[in-house]
Amino acid sequence: MEYALLSLTVLLLTLQKLCQKRFSAANRSGALLFGGLISLCAMVVFAAVTASSRTWTWHPSLLFPAVGFGVSYAMGTVFTVLAIRYGSLARTTLITSYSLLVPALAGLVILREPITPTLIVGMMLVALSLWLTNQRIAERGGQIALKWVVCVALGFTGNGLCSTVQKLAPRYIPQGKLNQNAYMTVALGLSACLLMVASLLTREPDRRTTLRRSAPLAILCGLCNSGVNLLVLYLNGRVPASVLFPTVSVGQIILICLYASLICRERHTKRQWLGFSAGIAAVILLNLS
Repeated sequence: MEYALLSLTVLLLTLQKLCQKRFSAANRSGALLFGGLISLCAMVVFAAVTASSRTWTWHPSLLFPAVGFGVSYAMGTVFTVLAIRYGSLARTTLITSYSLLVPALAGLVILREPITPTLIVGMMLVALSLWLTNQRIAERGGQIALKWVVCVALGFTGNGLCSTVQKLAPRYIPQGKLNQNAYMTVALGLSACLLMVASLLTREPDRRTTLRRSAPLAILCGLCNSGVNLLVLYLNGRVPASVLFPTVSVGQIILICLYASLICRERHTKRQWLGFSAGIAAVILLNLS
């Protein structure tokens, strides 16, 4: 049963990326509103789960992870969507998967965790993967789009900070006061408010059109996102971490690479495929470090 749910987690995570790709291909604006709708839908799911289980408890210390996760989630969601719009789906997915480096570095600096051989080798493979996957552009004398670089870097940072908040929260919340569903509900609500207000303040064009065309995609993406989070929380105590997290991360990369090649017709050289392979190995090692 657990491994069937693990497979479902991989599929939902992949489907989330495909929704973002579909939105990016069909819309040239509206990323803030789209991200706000995703956050709102995910918040409703977490609120419903919390209410049904009657486990809602709140402690003032939960405000800090709620704000940290909410801002990071908004940042990661919007800029990942924009990175997919401006660049390769496969490379964007691979690089945002490296966001594991952010909580790993936070563990080293803040929690004084030891530097492990798997972390060192994983970081070396990340560097090798980045070099190999960009060889095709360099060989043609081209330049990587600056917009994509900025967006994928911010998406990477936002996703990494989300994981960092979840990693550090148990350390700083008083014992017995950590209610993850409660602070996640508040965090996602904050993310939805931030993105929708930002959409209004920046006067995103065609908001009504975006809402009409993309609401179903946003709802599906939000359901997938909340489903992934709930499944990971459920499986975390039932499947070894050395199996759970590498499988989820690597499974997503493999499925997205296949989709990008077969459906989106993204063409990659042998060196780039070698880079993707190095990236998969890096993600496995970073999950184990």
